[in-house]
Amino acid sequence: MTASTTTQHFVTGATGFVGGAIALELLARTDVDVVCLVRGEDDRAATERLHEALVHAAEVYDMEDLVPSVRERTRAVAGDMTDVDVAATAERIGTVEAVWHVAASLKYEDRHADEIQLMNVTGVHNVLALAKALGEPVFNQVSTAYVAGRRTGTQTESFPEDTAWANNVYEATKTVGEQAVRDSGLPWRILRPSIVIGHSVTRAATSFTGMYGFVSSVLRFKRSVEAELGNLLSHRRVPIISDPGIECDLVPVDFVARNAVRIGISGELGRIYHLNNSASPEVGHVIEEVFDLAGLRRPQFVNSQGMLTAVDKKLDDGIQFYASYMINGKHFDQTNTAGVCGAGASAFPMERDVIRDFVQWYLDRIRQDGRGSAPKRADFAYKKARTPQPVG
Repeated sequence: MTASTTTQHFVTGATGFVGGAIALELLARTDVDVVCLVRGEDDRAATERLHEALVHAAEVYDMEDLVPSVRERTRAVAGDMTDVDVAATAERIGTVEAVWHVAASLKYEDRHADEIQLMNVTGVHNVLALAKALGEPVFNQVSTAYVAGRRTGTQTESFPEDTAWANNVYEATKTVGEQAVRDSGLPWRILRPSIVIGHSVTRAATSFTGMYGFVSSVLRFKRSVEAELGNLLSHRRVPIISDPGIECDLVPVDFVARNAVRIGISGELGRIYHLNNSASPEVGHVIEEVFDLAGLRRPQFVNSQGMLTAVDKKLDDGIQFYASYMINGKHFDQTNTAGVCGAGASAFPMERDVIRDFVQWYLDRIRQDGRGSAPKRADFAYKKARTPQPVG
């Protein structure tokens, strides 16, 4: 497939979770062609991989009507955002109207700092350079609402002053990436999802980080304790460090994609937009439902490491990445997003039965695969690739 002569949008991370949903939304809501940067031996292999990922996503999101558009209006150029040949890649892409930079590393541990920096900072600079070679289109940067770091209370749609409040290297690099976009000289928007979960109707997901990673950690803890101490957990409540009354900002992937594309069509430039759930559940409700479905007694919520036994610390160690989401209460202001999408466009109420639906979908997936826990992302996305694409 050669470069299109129609209007094109360029997407990174389209074989990933959020990037794939945005690509499908662009097909559904606009008449643009979508060209994507995808790892592969050549453009043909990259396009095959892209189509496989997007067709799968369309099927599990009950959007099969988009499958013909996937095959007719999307293509890939083979490349790696961490080491891109700007001139050659730009020539194969052609002129684009907008860039959607979604690809990123979701790792957070200090031991992966060099890799995270390469993906989330160097990668941003490389895609910015590529955008400038593509005719200086609008640059839509998908970041994270959790650049807020350890800050509590209402978080506005504005830039953090620095990385001093970051909980980990992931949050710090996403902050630096935002600043690079702001200072690039390109027209830009920053889009900040919160904790992205599966589709609001089908509950399906194509990546298993975030909430699903927490579920997997609880399951691993249960298996470990049962192997070592038998049925201890059947009559003991596990203490977990958390403030159960704060918001757990879970947002369905289709809400993120729908609002992102609405903003991409008509949102003001030079602004930040929170793509979170304005009707998010409480942390305590989410944790309790996870424990229930994992076959554990509901936990005891505590506020100190001193209340944990050696057994409890196994779980605490396993959920360190999620600790800040369970203790640092914050609310994400949506003034800019509501101004474009409408006051109720970000509201997805999550009563306990809805939380259970999402968790149960994931547990069913694990059982179908015969796994103790699911992989970080769905197998289809990389089974033909030699190296995995960054999660979008």
